[in-house]
Amino acid sequence: NFAAEYSPFSSLRFRARMGLNKSTQQADRFLSPEHTSFDGRDPLLKGSLYYGNMEKTQVEGEFTTIYGVVLKQKHRINAVGGARLYSLESAKNGYTAQGFPVGNYVTPSFAKGFPENGRPEYSESISRSTSVYANGGYSYDDRFLVDVTYRLSGASVFGSNKQFANTWATGLAWNLHKESFIKNMAPWIDILKLRGSVGNPGNQNFSAFQTFSTYGFSNRSNYFEQGVYLNGLGNPDLKWQTTLDKNIGIDASLLNRKLSFSVDYFNKVTDPLLINVGVPASLGISTVLTNLGKQESKGINGTITYSPIYRPAQRTIWSLRYNFRTEISKIDNIGNALDKFNESGRNTSMNRYYDGANPNAVWAVVSAGVDPASGQEIYIKKNGIYTVDFSFEDEVQVGIARPKLEGIFGTSVTIKGFSANVDFRYRYGGQAFNYALYNKVENISATSLRFNQDKRALYDRWQRPGDISEFIGISLTRTTPMSSRFVEDDNSIELESVRVGYEFNSRRMNNTPFKSLRLNAYMNNIFRIATIKTERGIDYPFARSVSLSLSASF
Repeated sequence: NFAAEYSPFSSLRFRARMGLNKSTQQADRFLSPEHTSFDGRDPLLKGSLYYGNMEKTQVEGEFTTIYGVVLKQKHRINAVGGARLYSLESAKNGYTAQGFPVGNYVTPSFAKGFPENGRPEYSESISRSTSVYANGGYSYDDRFLVDVTYRLSGASVFGSNKQFANTWATGLAWNLHKESFIKNMAPWIDILKLRGSVGNPGNQNFSAFQTFSTYGFSNRSNYFEQGVYLNGLGNPDLKWQTTLDKNIGIDASLLNRKLSFSVDYFNKVTDPLLINVGVPASLGISTVLTNLGKQESKGINGTITYSPIYRPAQRTIWSLRYNFRTEISKIDNIGNALDKFNESGRNTSMNRYYDGANPNAVWAVVSAGVDPASGQEIYIKKNGIYTVDFSFEDEVQVGIARPKLEGIFGTSVTIKGFSANVDFRYRYGGQAFNYALYNKVENISATSLRFNQDKRALYDRWQRPGDISEFIGISLTRTTPMSSRFVEDDNSIELESVRVGYEFNSRRMNNTPFKSLRLNAYMNNIFRIATIKTERGIDYPFARSVSLSLSASF
């Protein structure tokens, strides 16, 4: 890394920076032919060696000009302009060999060959980007503030026809607590700021190979055992996903900083979206990334903090915190482009994408429950008629996966050197499809009986005429379709984290080799209470953890 700065005078500074990073990773794993994983295998195929190598080269450079000045003690001006270059190249190769003699024969020359249909692997990626930018700010008497940013960015991950995009943002703020009428009328107001902003940040979070067509090589494609196949269909017109983000907010601190809050209203319109659209199967691929439609999201978020005890000079503070967020979204300008995606996901997902619909909506056929007389499920068609015949054409929106309200609340205490912090996470008003009910109470196959199942499959299912139950009778041959019967309210509260610490007084450290000494104990995911009873840690792992830390300086 190299950096240089030059200041011809106090208000102007030039800065240049360049960095080069090269890394090499190697993996080497050998399993002896006597390893138990090869029991029962052909003796000539026992033993394996995997070798892999990956190299990365990253180069980046930036030149910046910084200007800042204060005029007549009221006008504060700052400006930053510059340019940035970035390049990342990576290559990976490796192979697996098998069939080794017993003994210390661990080099690939002793291997019988590659696994059946196996061959060496190789991949590479090149990504480059460049940008020029300018940021400016102006403040008048620390009462009125204006910020403006602009960036012209280009990246190789975008289509060859749309490689550059403009992003910008501007913000205004008014420090009301600096005004004399606020100081005279409300001396209990410490800070009161009104602010607003609008801008369109860009997004380039996808693979470099999604903008042009790529092919894979196969040695078994035709009679001559060689050929290529389409691995990805490129889109040279792929554009940046941009979001017009509007925000209005207020920040306040009252009662000698005992009470503070920050509240924001936001409206985000993303146009165009980056969406994987289904393509004909004859192409050999299922989807292609393209710009399609738009999404609008709006909502309110904020944080409120109140300190019943606030004596910072005596290191004694007790604070209560509450954080909240609510958001609604809808998509538009999709048309029928995602109809095939909606149809293909009917048996595995509850998500559907239609114009005017919420992208977090849960779609299903409405269920009237289980008929006590026959044990069959009764469905409600769109026209209100009851039927035992299931049809995807009767799907309607039965819930929203995103909660109406979510956030964190907690408390913290500091008394001299002792401190403690507790945080709870909550969500209210959302719905979710209970896959535990769908897969381990119903739809149990004969082979799955060898594994653990939900006990509700034994106690809560229909067994004889007249039973009033939530689930249909046991059948190892019949498949239950995905209906609203498995959609439940998903409200929850969990103790997310607990921290307890103690910092020894520095004066007591005078006769010890320590300058400071601090102890901390942490606990995460202690408990969870929820309205939906389902499995956790099967598909997405979670862990309850307890840890201790000791920090010392000498």
